[in-house]
Amino acid sequence: MSKLAFFSMTLVGAIPAGGALYALIRNILDRANDIGTVLLIVTIVATVCTALVVLTPFIVLVFYKDTRLPMAPQPQGAAAGAATTPKKADDDEGFGDAIPDDFDEEELAASASDDEEFDDDVDDDDFGDYDDEYEEFDEEL
Repeated sequence: MSKLAFFSMTLVGAIPAGGALYALIRNILDRANDIGTVLLIVTIVATVCTALVVLTPFIVLVFYKDTRLPMAPQPQGAAAGAATTPKKADDDEGFGDAIPDDFDEEELAASASDDEEFDDDVDDDDFGDYDDEYEEFDEEL
């Protein structure tokens, strides 16, 4: 990630943190004598953390170094050769590998005919009075 992109990302969080820092500092100065010790410590810790979030974009601009390795220059012959490489016919098959080679069509047909057995198990008596009520509703329409 470049320095400017990292700066922009941290700036997104620093802008609202700046508003929170302003509110915290203003309230600490106004009420420092009135609040208890524990609340004062919590407020000071929150103020320090918020100040660090506000300063993060500027810390990034000063200290961030890009650690990515630079791309090695490619010879012009290699780039041109890669662009003209023909595609293999296997690449266009899509999900051709999902179906095994020992696929048995007769077994599939037998399993499809077995599904018809389940349709016969349902009787009209299983629905009880529901069919009669439905027919009465159709007659009213």
